Amino acid sequence: MKSIYILFLFFSCLLFSQNQNTFSTFQTEFFIGQHIEHDTSLKNAIQNNSYGFLVSYNYVNTTNSKFNTLFNYPKRGYSFLYHNLNSDILGELYAGFRHFTYNLTPKKQNKLELTTGFGVGYVTKKYNNLNNPENVAIGSNIVVSAYTKLQYLQFLKGTNFSLNSSVSLIHISNAAFKNPNLGLNTITFNLGVNYALENKPLPLTEKIEDIKNSSINYNLIFRTGFNESKEIDSGLYPFYNVSFYGAKTINNYSTLTAGTELFISEFLKHYTEIENNNNNITRGGIFIGHELTQHKFSFISQLGYYIYYPKEYESRIYERFGFKYKLGKHLFSEVNLKANLFRAEGLELGIGYKF
Repeated sequence: MKSIYILFLFFSCLLFSQNQNTFSTFQTEFFIGQHIEHDTSLKNAIQNNSYGFLVSYNYVNTTNSKFNTLFNYPKRGYSFLYHNLNSDILGELYAGFRHFTYNLTPKKQNKLELTTGFGVGYVTKKYNNLNNPENVAIGSNIVVSAYTKLQYLQFLKGTNFSLNSSVSLIHISNAAFKNPNLGLNTITFNLGVNYALENKPLPLTEKIEDIKNSSINYNLIFRTGFNESKEIDSGLYPFYNVSFYGAKTINNYSTLTAGTELFISEFLKHYTEIENNNNNITRGGIFIGHELTQHKFSFISQLGYYIYYPKEYESRIYERFGFKYKLGKHLFSEVNLKANLFRAEGLELGIGYKF
């Protein structure tokens, strides 16, 4: 119960901390869900339909910035999720998120919105080779979680209330810090109520011209972290990655990237499925990618291929999803999840330089 009180205190502080250039909404919704059996080994762990609730605090900064104009005054906020996985093997999930909500129909009163949230959570049951050996989805109590939600808001005339219905996808995993880590994906159907603390129209904005004929800039980034191989209890080891790539901004929203990178992964030395006489822990790859720009933040997505691959592990194809933040004119930081055919390999923390 203490955690519930702290949660509501946190939201209450947020409600009174906003200045006159913002307006806020408070939303609560209940959901039922269906887990996706993306691997046959999850068959025994997935037992019933899940259920839970999502509580969200949202605010819109009405300052007429370039970011607000380009993205139709998106909502930003914080959300708390309680998810009963409804399984004796999987347990329950408590998670907190930072989220962004984008208005897909800005000219209509009743809105269609897309929300993306990223955060961390606590799962009450994890894998244990003696007490819970069938939980191959979750190897640790602390997990990384994300959700995406497509929502329809129906405003009630003459009030600050609206009814919302939505479909969402919730994902949890621990980014290969501890295996097993197949992760869990759940599709949910949500119904809820939204209350606007202040109901006022958004200001009109002028159209911003697209960027034209931008030059290619070059970037160097160093990333590192810790991970464990897919072999259970094989140990947590550091990894390192250096990437050099070119980037070309094509409009106000998008930047295309392509480059090459070197991986040094200590866990490969201790992965017993690989022959013992091969101690090569390096891999080399090439990649193409996209950055969705939102002021100083960017959402990163990349697809790569190992051209130097002395040790076979999972797949030669790899992916990267994450966030980039501009620290200045030249410096930037990143937080990414690297995966091999969508099986997490590690959570990367990076610092980079733009030439």
